[in-house]
Amino acid sequence: MDFISNQEPQIKEMLKVIGVNNIEELFSAIPKQLILPRPAVDDGLSEYEGLQLMQSLAEKNRYASFENYLGAGAYEHHVPSIVGAICSKSEFLTSYTPYQAETSQGMLQAIFEFQSAIAALTGMDVSNASLYDGASTCGEAVLMAMRVHKTRQKILVADTLHPHYKDVLDQYLSSHDLIVEVIPRNAAGKIDIYHLKCLLDSNTAAVLLQSPNFLGLMEDIKPLSAAIKESGALLILCANPLSYGIFASAGDLGADIAIGDCQPFGLPLQFGGPYAGYLSCRQEFVRQMPGRLIGETLDTEGRRGFVLTMQAREQHIRREKATSNICTNQALAALASLIAMLWYGKEGLPELALTNFQRASYLKAGLTAIPRVKALSAGTIFNEFAVSFSKPVDDVQAEFRAKGIEPGVALGRFYPDLQDYLLVAVTETKSQQQLDRYIQTAREIVGKL
Repeated sequence: MDFISNQEPQIKEMLKVIGVNNIEELFSAIPKQLILPRPAVDDGLSEYEGLQLMQSLAEKNRYASFENYLGAGAYEHHVPSIVGAICSKSEFLTSYTPYQAETSQGMLQAIFEFQSAIAALTGMDVSNASLYDGASTCGEAVLMAMRVHKTRQKILVADTLHPHYKDVLDQYLSSHDLIVEVIPRNAAGKIDIYHLKCLLDSNTAAVLLQSPNFLGLMEDIKPLSAAIKESGALLILCANPLSYGIFASAGDLGADIAIGDCQPFGLPLQFGGPYAGYLSCRQEFVRQMPGRLIGETLDTEGRRGFVLTMQAREQHIRREKATSNICTNQALAALASLIAMLWYGKEGLPELALTNFQRASYLKAGLTAIPRVKALSAGTIFNEFAVSFSKPVDDVQAEFRAKGIEPGVALGRFYPDLQDYLLVAVTETKSQQQLDRYIQTAREIVGKL
């Protein structure tokens, strides 16, 4: 912010108004030993010299810059400029929870359109107005399933679900009398249908799967879904929403509840959040949905309008009927995701998803062509994959970073049996030149063995 000091005429006029003869008298209550002497005309720096000093100090604040291949639930995507232009408008940026429909029609309509976009993307009947993030959607979806199946007390969770999501889910369920069992993964990094069938029984309320899973692999949901349906349990499918651009929707795969994080649409990495979670479901479960739901109606004059509908939330009088203690829907983050989805549209979104798939596949193929470099699985991926360089991961990361590349997430942090693997994520932000540079660096690293 620019600062222009008061000049002598303004100072005299102000002193006159408050009845003080001079500046010294204005500060007469301050002990003299605490008052600094008045600066001389040539004391200190000029404006230009001050700016130069600030610039020199700022230049010391440098940090290493890397080409980023980190993923694991938060991805470096291009955010269209229109997202910031619209979200920064005061009517969106400063709005809070829109309780009063008569004063919040713009925000209510935006949320309604978000719901419509998520329902269309996931192939489900209805969506709520977003949740905190992908992790909280897991907890809310499981509690939702428990309300549907009140007499069942077992939840099955895929070992390939994001570990952070599992941690949040454990917190959600810690005070409930439930049995939570983990469905093990096979050597290829995917859920084994045999193990799933062994764990399913008449006490299973829901099965929580992720595809693409945490290891970047697309699960074979169709056969898994058939087995789950046979037991009467609900299928909760967690997914990167961008993957629906080229792969079958949750609805087509037989999911009852679709959940995930909207971060890939319009939300930068921004130190891990805030993001927005999405949750959609089949029509018969709509009254068990958590959070808020925006409905469309007509006013007394027949004009289109929007209202909060089917509310039974903790702020209201029927708090004992509340489906959740979620008290916000991350409206601004959800709006950003909506704008990005609309910007890409029905044709652009599949193209964006295909670009992510192709560039990740290109890098995976280039790396596995190098002797001693191996992928965890030959299965279908979306935009990330697990790969080993036959060297300790710490050493591999250090050598990549020396070349200005952040190569991926060390999977040993989450799975002890995958100590030698990196999870590498590729998005549309990576050019072929950058991918070739990654491959060449990997070739040099492995060549030192």
